[in-house]
Amino acid sequence: MRRVESYLHSSTLAPLIEKLEQIFILDQLEAIYTEAKTLLYDENYSENFRPKAIKFIERISATAIDAPTEYVKLVLKIHNEFFKVAQNFFNNDEHFIAVVDKICRNFINNNVLTEAADNARKPAELLARYCDILLRKGSEIEQEVDQIMIVFDYVKDKDVFEKFYHRMLFKRLLCNVRESKDCEESMILRLKNACGLTYISKLQKLFQDGNVSKTLLDQYRIYCEKKKINDIVDFTVLVRSSNSLSLSASSNFIIPIELKQTFDSFTKFYMEQHNTRKLIWLHQHSKGDLQILYTDKKYILHVSIYQMGILLLFNKLSSWTVEQMQDETQIKIDLFLQVLYSLLKSKLIKCYEINHDLLDKGFNASYIKMNYTIHINENFRSKKTRLNLNVPCKSVEQQDTENLYRTIDDDRRTIIQAAIVRIMKARQTLKYALLVQEVIQQLSSRFELRIPMIKKCIDILIEKEYIERHPNEHGMLRYLA
Repeated sequence: MRRVESYLHSSTLAPLIEKLEQIFILDQLEAIYTEAKTLLYDENYSENFRPKAIKFIERISATAIDAPTEYVKLVLKIHNEFFKVAQNFFNNDEHFIAVVDKICRNFINNNVLTEAADNARKPAELLARYCDILLRKGSEIEQEVDQIMIVFDYVKDKDVFEKFYHRMLFKRLLCNVRESKDCEESMILRLKNACGLTYISKLQKLFQDGNVSKTLLDQYRIYCEKKKINDIVDFTVLVRSSNSLSLSASSNFIIPIELKQTFDSFTKFYMEQHNTRKLIWLHQHSKGDLQILYTDKKYILHVSIYQMGILLLFNKLSSWTVEQMQDETQIKIDLFLQVLYSLLKSKLIKCYEINHDLLDKGFNASYIKMNYTIHINENFRSKKTRLNLNVPCKSVEQQDTENLYRTIDDDRRTIIQAAIVRIMKARQTLKYALLVQEVIQQLSSRFELRIPMIKKCIDILIEKEYIERHPNEHGMLRYLA
């Protein structure tokens, strides 16, 4: 172009560019298309895109483990960029789309984030947490649900997503987050369309339990009127069937005297209606409101039932030793100290033996001794009139997550063993390697299978005498009726 401007008339430039485009592009289109097609079929071609995706993830790897929104939005950004290339430059060529799909599935499930968390199943957990954040807003999120399903299709460990989604749905129902009922149902319907009825059966059961609980509470109020039971607190109860939940057992706890009449009367009412059932209170998920009456300004505290049990002790005495408080509530000592720490940090109660500057550095059980004396803080002040103190303890949350992953592993072993028995029952005899392949083929849509786990499940079934190694043929398995 510079030479044209220097040596030729300016009117020559436009027709010259047109001629060069004809010679070097239009006349070579067939060759260019053939070469591009070859690149699409080349297995190494995806390596041209994957480094870019990994680089994006690396930028947020330090924070994304605890920031599901940031992670999911970044994944969607990368996905959209890649598909724009497919649309704008490759006319949505099916081979190129297949390559982009492969890249997205690869970097979503295997990246620096999964390495940092030492957990290949972390993406499924983060996606479920992102859903929880959106659904708690209770607004129209149909567009976001579409985006969620894009990422969900790529996530390998769909059973992990279901377990975390189920637990978080339960907590949303406990918190009465029902403004988003339509969004919840829409999300479950999308999951049903993607994975089938079996996948969402427990989620549907949770909704059904919610409706049953509402009816049950109405019946209980009628029961109280008939029995003239007036000494009860205003409360709601959610009764869930044990097979719709997988929750850790509740810690020991002595119900405060202020709540005991309500607990006892409801338990009696329920057992009269269902005398073959057992009612277990899940204290770790119970919460309520308390009003402070000893300060000039009136405050309402939203607290866990453990926090409530400790605070209500000060209706009896203005000071207690740590040992006395633990003995009165019977909360397990490690949990009790964490709950007490949260109340000390809120400054509702105080302890002269503790340097309160240490409380801001994080919980350490060594800060609180059993012979320390805890006092009610009669000079408590806050700018807010409603205070939410019911913040989950990190250690409890971490333990719940670890327990959930253990449950997932146990469920996977059960599913794999069931698939092996089903296959062997149909085939009667089958080569070891072919059995492994068939199990992978049947279950790969639910979660990523690892061959060592399949082999271990085969060994377990051999020990249980569901199958046996063929005595006359090496590498052959036989079903035992």
